Amino acid sequence: MNKTIYILLFLLSAGCMSLTAQNIKDETVEYTYIKLPSVPLDRSVKNYQSSITATYEAENDKKKAEYEAKKKVAEEDYKKEKVAYPKKVKAAEEQYDRDMEEWKKKSLGQKIVEKEMLGEHNKPVKVIPPEPRVAYVPDPELKTGYDYPVLCNTYLHLDGFENKEGDDVKIQVTLYGYDYTQPRQMSVQKDNTRYANGKTQAYKATYYYTEFSYRHPMAVKVITPDGKEILNLTPQELNTYKIYKTAESETPPQINQQMLIKTYEEKILQDNLTYINNLVNDKFAYQRTKRSTKLYYVKSKDDTYKDLLIAFNEATAGLKILIDDAANAKTKLQSAIQSWNTALQESDPKNKKARIDKDVTIAVCFNLLEGYFALGTMGNVDQVISTLNGLDLSSTERKKKEDYEALFNDFKKRVQTNK
Repeated sequence: MNKTIYILLFLLSAGCMSLTAQNIKDETVEYTYIKLPSVPLDRSVKNYQSSITATYEAENDKKKAEYEAKKKVAEEDYKKEKVAYPKKVKAAEEQYDRDMEEWKKKSLGQKIVEKEMLGEHNKPVKVIPPEPRVAYVPDPELKTGYDYPVLCNTYLHLDGFENKEGDDVKIQVTLYGYDYTQPRQMSVQKDNTRYANGKTQAYKATYYYTEFSYRHPMAVKVITPDGKEILNLTPQELNTYKIYKTAESETPPQINQQMLIKTYEEKILQDNLTYINNLVNDKFAYQRTKRSTKLYYVKSKDDTYKDLLIAFNEATAGLKILIDDAANAKTKLQSAIQSWNTALQESDPKNKKARIDKDVTIAVCFNLLEGYFALGTMGNVDQVISTLNGLDLSSTERKKKEDYEALFNDFKKRVQTNK
């Protein structure tokens, strides 16, 4: 009887534990928000114009001109040679006829002596000069030119402004040209092991790979409608060589080097223009910025955490329409924030059986921080951070809190400069 009671009590206790244990779930949510500029332009500025120039185009033009000049000289020389060619042929034939007359005057004995004893075979040979050809002029080595207006329309935009003339801020990008080293095949020896004849054996293996370095330096200027230069920068990040390295293989790689070089020329051009566009937008634009985050809810078999599930769904829906339907998104996020704040009022981190225990408290705090950030408000951010500071966080949770602190510090600065 006592044993039966003990088992029943144990099962009852286990059942109570399963009811109070929190099953916290998270889902990744991606959304777009408007980032305020760190250096806002005058509010009267509504438009922008972008342009791209390349310093090497002048050198390209010089090489093209030299190439055309050499081709012209070669063509003129060819025409002169073509006019003179018949006379040269006639002169060669006449010379041959004279030489034959002289050769015929020699005696047979003299011819034999010259051929057999002196090793000379002096019978004249008719030598007709080759027909003239246009001299080959090698193509000049030019740096790649581009359709610069197309590049501007593709890569240089100032979010929140119209791309048209009239009281426009000017974004001027200068390209200094693709620079690279010739790809070279490299090898490295590594210690490997293999199993053979029931034993593990160590051996040296040679691995091959191809590598080369490349860069495409660029500079950017931003000029206000009244001619004031507010940015003049040659980012060091774009002046530093990057290294391309193929995967290592035990057989030497067969690579089309010219194709490899060209492929990475296109890649670094796109990457660097994107870098400059982000740099300019971060300073001066109302940039549409993509963000990936996590929102939390608690999964339960009953309605114990229905409020947090509803808040999660409302917030998720609000984030996804944050830009396209700002008013509706704001309503949904405010509703979620209200539910999360209400839940925090019953937070009891030291009680593992509490509905809002430590783990749920942490999840709700992170949800609140994301909600406030998406709404563009400080709300109760300081209080939420203070709550997290009072909890024993894991290293991952601590890093997440620090990331939010940095995010809101940057946000506060931008709000201050945009007043």
